[in-house]
Amino acid sequence: MNKREDKKEAILLAGMEVMKGNGYNGTSVKDIVDAAGVPKGSFYNYFESKEQFALDAISYAGDAGRDYASGVLGGNEPALTRLLNFFNCGINLLEQGEYKHGCFIGNMCQEMADVSDVMRRALDTCMRKTIAQVAAVIEQGQAAGEISKHAEPLVMAEFLFNAWEGAIMRAKAAKVRDPLDAFMAMVRPMLEAKSSA
Repeated sequence: MNKREDKKEAILLAGMEVMKGNGYNGTSVKDIVDAAGVPKGSFYNYFESKEQFALDAISYAGDAGRDYASGVLGGNEPALTRLLNFFNCGINLLEQGEYKHGCFIGNMCQEMADVSDVMRRALDTCMRKTIAQVAAVIEQGQAAGEISKHAEPLVMAEFLFNAWEGAIMRAKAAKVRDPLDAFMAMVRPMLEAKSSA
């Protein structure tokens, strides 16, 4: 990265932290530049609007999430183990934050999907890419006989992802891990092939 890209990323990361806690509507450009420690004019050198900032934040969060998922979902362990690790690692991250912020992408969906069509499309694209990663591992597990074939990989991945995001939302609302534990209690029975049970 060059100096300009480094500066943009610094503003983006600082602003995302504010937006995670306050939401899109609760975060002003001033909040973002104050968090980044830069003058307000600097913001507009990198982002044409707060909406563009949010779109860049969605893209950044999505790329980071998929990179993280690739690391956890990749490897030579059985597919079911990799999927369980993926969700358990997510729980650990949420627990470190005391369930206060939930999922940045999920939070943005809840707040902005009905307000900004361009953000809705960006969020949908972002989530579809993550779902595809999960589906690829499910497909590998089905081929190896580790994961049940009662549904198509993409259907199973879509259901898992939607249930996961719902559990994160509930954990955030209650500030407890119980909804995440309930999710995990259902994942193995849903995925596991009967022959390997």
